[in-house]
Amino acid sequence: MQDNDKGTQILDWLAKSLKAVQGGMISIDIEGQPALKIDVNKEKDKINIDFIQPSLLKVPEDETGLFDKLKTAKEFAQRLTDNGLTLSFLRKGKEAIILGLEADPKLSKLVTRSDDIQVDSLRESIKLGRELKEVED
Repeated sequence: MQDNDKGTQILDWLAKSLKAVQGGMISIDIEGQPALKIDVNKEKDKINIDFIQPSLLKVPEDETGLFDKLKTAKEFAQRLTDNGLTLSFLRKGKEAIILGLEADPKLSKLVTRSDDIQVDSLRESIKLGRELKEVED
């Protein structure tokens, strides 16, 4: 991707916007139930996004292929590292994926080919993905 590409500009803007957040916590309830908690620790330049009840946060299906999604994740994770920031995705309090500066991939580097993406728990990552895609009956 070239630096003047619109997608690259958006990833840069998003990473810099996250870096600008001063700190704090946001809890989101859906239908009276806790669904998501975002905790920004400015001292550690880390943002934790905990999907407390992922099934409440349905994500629509899209036509984007796996390799395109992985490419975008790699580029975004690199932007986070470039800005000295770490983004951690949790499922019900358990770390699933870490993007950015504090990512320390071991086996996940073989799949992602990135130093900036750590699959902390394959089990939690898979469960999180499935729960976000669940279709209501």
